[in-house]
Amino acid sequence: MTKSPSHQRIFRILSDLSAIPAGDIKVEDRLREDLGLDSVSSMELVSMLSEEFAIDVELEEAVKITTVAALLQLADQRAAPQEGAHA
Repeated sequence: MTKSPSHQRIFRILSDLSAIPAGDIKVEDRLREDLGLDSVSSMELVSMLSEEFAIDVELEEAVKITTVAALLQLADQRAAPQEGAHA
């Protein structure tokens, strides 16, 4: 499966935070259990997403993101309105 450029950046961010090579991270991986992200690294993830993609994630939303797939879906949903904004 080919990853979009934004998905590739998310995998690199997850790799930086987890010390797991981006190529070894799977969409079904769980952020805490499989990648070992704790509460501090989860907050770093939210901060990095905000910087990289201009995505604001509320704390209540952040705790609901438990898998890589959910994170990718959130990024796609937040990016979609910006792509069609010029209509």
